[in-house]
Amino acid sequence: MSNRETRKYLIYSVGELILVVVGILIALQINNWNEDRIEQREITEFAHALTKDLENDVTMVKSIAAQMEYLLRKIDGLAAYMQGKSVEDIRNIDLFYFMRVPYYRPYAWNRTSLEQIVNSGALRQMENRMLAEKISAYDATTRHLDEDFAHDRRNGSNASALANQVVDMNYPNLSEVLNVGPTGYFIPMSRLLDTYEKTDLPLLTNDIEQVRVAVNSFLQLGGRMGISSRVGNEMPKLVADAMELVELLNAEYPE
Repeated sequence: MSNRETRKYLIYSVGELILVVVGILIALQINNWNEDRIEQREITEFAHALTKDLENDVTMVKSIAAQMEYLLRKIDGLAAYMQGKSVEDIRNIDLFYFMRVPYYRPYAWNRTSLEQIVNSGALRQMENRMLAEKISAYDATTRHLDEDFAHDRRNGSNASALANQVVDMNYPNLSEVLNVGPTGYFIPMSRLLDTYEKTDLPLLTNDIEQVRVAVNSFLQLGGRMGISSRVGNEMPKLVADAMELVELLNAEYPE
């Protein structure tokens, strides 16, 4: 160390080492910046796709909600129709209308972009954590509604089976009358009545208790734990959440 040349060499070596370390740190920083830029660009693309999927979800949900509302009106109409009636007062054609096809179509969620966001880890990389949490909550709500649909489908199948024991559905040329397009099972009451007004089919039972058991199964389908809850609470909330997400996504990731 007392040698001047040796000291110069060591200083030079340390300087080179520092430069190498600084260079590596700069390279790592640039690489991280590039990766972050690529990730954010990918998240932006996912966000734009998710916005379109959410808008499609809203359109789909509103269509199903309309089916639910119509079905709920029929169930309410069935309850009102049965008030104070004996089995002799009940017409087969009336029960046929009220009890026919107690279903709504299944959900068809647009989950492609959402699954890409989740599977790619982009959801964890979102800088706006509140937005990421709302996306996760929306996904959970759609899966909850799928479970509700399975519950309603089971209740609807049970109601339909009980109706089949009460109502004679052997009306002539029925398929032609009901063949009015993709929403044909929501045809107006007047169409059935006008067509089969003079077709006097009796009920399959004279037991008013059996009729009421069938009616009760429809009331359960439309009750507070059934379609009434979907129409009154869950569907409006989902639509509101989806529209809020669209606004947040457009603000966070503008075109």
